[in-house]
Amino acid sequence: MSDFDNVTPMRSDPALLKPKAKALLAAATWAGNFEPSLDRDYLVKGWLDKGTLTVVFGPSNVGKSFFALDLAHHISKGEAWGNRRVNKGNVLYIAAEGGSSFPNRVSALDDPEFWVIAAPVTFAGKASDAPSMVEMVQHLASQTGRFDLIVVDTLSRVMGDGDENTAPDIADLVRNLDVLRRGTGSNIMLIHHSGKDVARGARGHSSLRAAVDTEIELTRDELGVITAEVTKQRDGPTGYKFNYSLRQIELGRDQDGDPVTTCLVEPSKDAKSDRLGVSGPALAALNVLEVILQERGECLRDPRYPGTPCIAHKD
Repeated sequence: MSDFDNVTPMRSDPALLKPKAKALLAAATWAGNFEPSLDRDYLVKGWLDKGTLTVVFGPSNVGKSFFALDLAHHISKGEAWGNRRVNKGNVLYIAAEGGSSFPNRVSALDDPEFWVIAAPVTFAGKASDAPSMVEMVQHLASQTGRFDLIVVDTLSRVMGDGDENTAPDIADLVRNLDVLRRGTGSNIMLIHHSGKDVARGARGHSSLRAAVDTEIELTRDELGVITAEVTKQRDGPTGYKFNYSLRQIELGRDQDGDPVTTCLVEPSKDAKSDRLGVSGPALAALNVLEVILQERGECLRDPRYPGTPCIAHKD
């Protein structure tokens, strides 16, 4: 007698399956029926895809909120950002960190076209606002169209009583953000801080990095130039960079006649491409390589290769 003689045969009539088994059967697909997916449903090509989870992190005072506002502004307008294609989409900015300066940052933008919630919000623990936020966003979407980007600024302000250094609390945060992501179809962009050891990445438990689809790190050099770099992309290449500085502008004068200022993101003048220092034939070759990677790239399960699409040298 073999080990399989006592196995109950699969029921041939799907009507006899229990509801959960029916749902699993409906999700089963024959592998040979798959076709390559060549088009990406992106917000900013190479940087942000729709319906995913993103974390943007960097040290204090590097300008994380200014960076996120600049991205949100370009996406809401459908304007190219960082020399990358942009698909126009509805945006909600949750300024949980708030502060009296936030309205000034928004008012400095050129005719902004996105929604802002500047109030305490919690996305962890039993008191999570995720279900209520989904309901509110769905209500707005019924009037204005689907939302494609929701910025959550910052992680520390939406943790509630949770601890960002523990795996269970980070897992709870991610579950709640997934509720928001699935309920709205949006890319959820979480703004976060670097740890004390900048080389170790974002602050808090490392399980956050494993959970996100996209990770963008902000750093500042000694001249004040800030670099945003894609350091993780679940289904695409990393290494894209956007170099910029923060330009101070005057909004007006206060009651004492003193200037009231804020900052705007100003792309570096020599940053015509996100591949700094590459031009002419080399840039043309990189552009061709990018197209071929998108059309024929394969992820090779081999420790000698990165976990991103590759192509053969002959191609």
